[in-house]
Amino acid sequence: MASVTPPDGFGAQLTRLGLGEPAARIYRRMLESAPVTAEELSWRDGDAETVHLALKELADAGLAVSSGVDGTEFLPANPGEALAALTTRRQAELHDARLAVQTAYRAFRRAHTGMPHAQDLLEVVTGDAIVPRLQHLATMVRQQVRRLDSPPYFTGGRRNLLEEDQLRRGISYRCVYSGASLGDPGYLTGNILPCLRAGEQARLLPELPVKLTLFDDRAATIALTIREADRNQSIVIVRPCSLFSALEGLFETSWAAALPLDQSGEATEQPIRPIERELLILLAAGRKDDEIAAELGVSRRTLFRYLETLMDRAGVSSRFQLGVFAAHNRWL
Repeated sequence: MASVTPPDGFGAQLTRLGLGEPAARIYRRMLESAPVTAEELSWRDGDAETVHLALKELADAGLAVSSGVDGTEFLPANPGEALAALTTRRQAELHDARLAVQTAYRAFRRAHTGMPHAQDLLEVVTGDAIVPRLQHLATMVRQQVRRLDSPPYFTGGRRNLLEEDQLRRGISYRCVYSGASLGDPGYLTGNILPCLRAGEQARLLPELPVKLTLFDDRAATIALTIREADRNQSIVIVRPCSLFSALEGLFETSWAAALPLDQSGEATEQPIRPIERELLILLAAGRKDDEIAAELGVSRRTLFRYLETLMDRAGVSSRFQLGVFAAHNRWL
């Protein structure tokens, strides 16, 4: 049978996958001169017991098969599935080892300090480091993101293409927007509505106490006040602890109190135009008439005409009644 000479360092590559050194050496020998017998391998590569154990390791790993009439010869097997299994096993072992080391270190520190080190729970990120850290946390999400959304925006309020992609892949997003979010020029049409159409669950409150994002159950980012975030350009990353649980409670309380925004942008019975929906959302956020007109790019007279038309269609006589009707009929 034709044979090949594996590249230098081939054995070391196999040992990195978890094979013992004798098994890696014998697998290399089989590639060079298969078929081979255990006796031939014993003569060239060590004692019979070592060779027997190495062949058994290779067979168990799916890297060698017996051949010949009496099954005393051995051939290298197709490594595809075997190497995948070895790689997975090795990754699991490395993961377990990492956890064991981390657990041992935490136990050591608890024994010497009596409590976790604050640096493990809280991290202050400032300046140019903020955006890369936020992007890294977002890309590591596997299940859900929960957010209390309010300006200023460290990413400039651009369209959130990463969120839209994650929504399409089944990651859940629940966001509560502040009235100030809708006062940011272009943020409603350029960011919020595309995310709603992609499947984001969104609600609205006139004001929010903090800027907050919860990434799965493993990290949160907060800016203690809007003014502080704007002035100091800083965020705090919080790892799971009692503060993290309190932030989860804050989000859920805000979510329960907020006004739902319809994902589709359509009413269940009476569809409205996109500009009318934007008007209603801005109105519900507590924006002033001049701000709404500027955001929509219309005059105050046109704004009042839109409002009059909507109130006539809803059969109401005040803006408050219009807001209630819009919420109950999914016009928002």
